[in-house]
Amino acid sequence: MKNHIAIVSATEKEISPFLEYLRLQATSHTFQTFQLHGLQIDIILSGIGILQTTYSLMDYLSHRHPDVWIQAGIGGAFDYNLEIGHSYQVASEWIAGFGAEAPDGHIMDPFTLGWNDPDAYPFTGGLLPCPYQPCIAMESATGMTTFYAHGHAEHIEALRTRPHGQIENMEGAAFFYISLIQRIPFLSLRSISNKVEVRDTSRWQITPAVMNLNQVLIRMLEASGFQAHQLIRPA
Repeated sequence: MKNHIAIVSATEKEISPFLEYLRLQATSHTFQTFQLHGLQIDIILSGIGILQTTYSLMDYLSHRHPDVWIQAGIGGAFDYNLEIGHSYQVASEWIAGFGAEAPDGHIMDPFTLGWNDPDAYPFTGGLLPCPYQPCIAMESATGMTTFYAHGHAEHIEALRTRPHGQIENMEGAAFFYISLIQRIPFLSLRSISNKVEVRDTSRWQITPAVMNLNQVLIRMLEASGFQAHQLIRPA
């Protein structure tokens, strides 16, 4: 029985403390594959956005098939009740800005337009759901996959009055869609680096968000006993 997972991140910076942990603890290391306590861990740096992520994941799956994979990254809080620097399990993903533009400027999604069935697999109510939860206690939040990081007050407010996810990111929907279609057990973790507001990167808390995210990844590995099938469980 294989014991094999993959960790997916858009950039190396987002999981750099986890990579350092692996380099120090792993019994062997070849390119982006580590062996740790009998667990094989592949690292996939998917790139930013849904195009690069989709290609990277499908290219990886052409020659590897993990028992479980976990997407880990930082994101912006569209819901200001979420705590900056805190990590959340992403319970579902919704794609923003995809469909057709209405006369008032808002984007009507393909389900509202009648182009797609909102409950046709892998969608449920127009969302891409995660049917798993982590092996450690974590708060959850919903995700919203966008084509750009919002930073204009009017655009943010216009989207806020429509259905939206609590955490803005640019890769989640691609990961969820492929995971569900390929039937790979999966989990997505996002740590909050900033509020989605008028763009001011001086207010972002990237370092605390990255540190918390990586601490959660390490805690999950250790709590699972380095067993892939113990990392996550059905929700």
